[in-house]
Amino acid sequence: MRVDQESGLRERVLVGWRHRGALRVLLAPAALLFGLAVRLRGAAYRFGLFRTHAVDVPIVSIGNLTVGGTGKTPFALWLAERLCARGYRPAIVTRGYGGVLKGRVVMVGNGSELSEDVSEVGDEAVLLAERAGVPVVCGADRVAAAQKAASTNEVDLIVLDDGFQHRRLGRSMDIVLVDGRAGFGNGGLLPAGPLREPLAALRRADAVVVTKTREPADVGARVSAAVPGVPVFTAGFAPSAVIHYEDGETMVRPLGTIVGRKIVTVSAIADPTSFYELLGDLEVQPIDVLEYPDHHDFDQADWQQISKVAHAADLIVCTEKDLVKLRRFPFARGRLVALRLELRMPADEEADLLSLLARRTA
Repeated sequence: MRVDQESGLRERVLVGWRHRGALRVLLAPAALLFGLAVRLRGAAYRFGLFRTHAVDVPIVSIGNLTVGGTGKTPFALWLAERLCARGYRPAIVTRGYGGVLKGRVVMVGNGSELSEDVSEVGDEAVLLAERAGVPVVCGADRVAAAQKAASTNEVDLIVLDDGFQHRRLGRSMDIVLVDGRAGFGNGGLLPAGPLREPLAALRRADAVVVTKTREPADVGARVSAAVPGVPVFTAGFAPSAVIHYEDGETMVRPLGTIVGRKIVTVSAIADPTSFYELLGDLEVQPIDVLEYPDHHDFDQADWQQISKVAHAADLIVCTEKDLVKLRRFPFARGRLVALRLELRMPADEEADLLSLLARRTA
């Protein structure tokens, strides 16, 4: 495994956050200060000292309580697809992590055509715009972005990506995702643990979805104990296809494309563990692994490193989020593919969640 220096530090922090060890004790004073700031901010919203802004259409927020990937992007894609199938005309609003928009708000795609580059808006925004088939608006100012989305022709509902802590923008429903493997780690607030807010903040949620695990009972039980009455759902991710980019078009191949091949994996996501697990389910074992920080902006030195490491490999396999950044490099031609994932939720739970959404947004 080859990991750059920043990714190595991230891995050590993630390990520390999983256990009630020295890291939590060492950083406890900083966590107390962070917790105080979070509680004061929450109180300011509850008592009206900070204003919450509304737009003309309902907003469904998808967020999490912890730092790190819980599957918000594939969940947003899944939800947009389900909403369209039920006659809604949704748009997605996202911040644009990894981009350089600064104060601008832009339409990344109108549902059929991409209008912004990944270097401007970041990997998640481009992936959403290419996959969702609905308008995607990007901007650090989520209120302005939501207003722009609401003014788009025929949009009648907004899916807000990573919005649980963004309380300045009002919403009709909060869906909080929890990583079923990592749970809430050591239970500490940042920087002593992975929590952005205390566990009690889940009282604001209208639904909790436990992701990335085949046995979510433990985490689900902990959520139910912490916030009785908040419905808990379960969802998993499964590989559905292998994709690659050719002449400006996304091409879809069967999963068997990577089975039995010599591969090198490249990832720049918060926690690549589930990526490796999904490859393992396909009985695919990489001959080498390259990890970079989440939302990493790949440059010429990176592609030269990747080319060197992968010289003996048949294929370079990455996540779909990383493909939108890597496909412009020379090594991508004929060798770079991505694992496409789909979210799967039990049919009865899906029906209950979408019924709850319909009531909250009516």
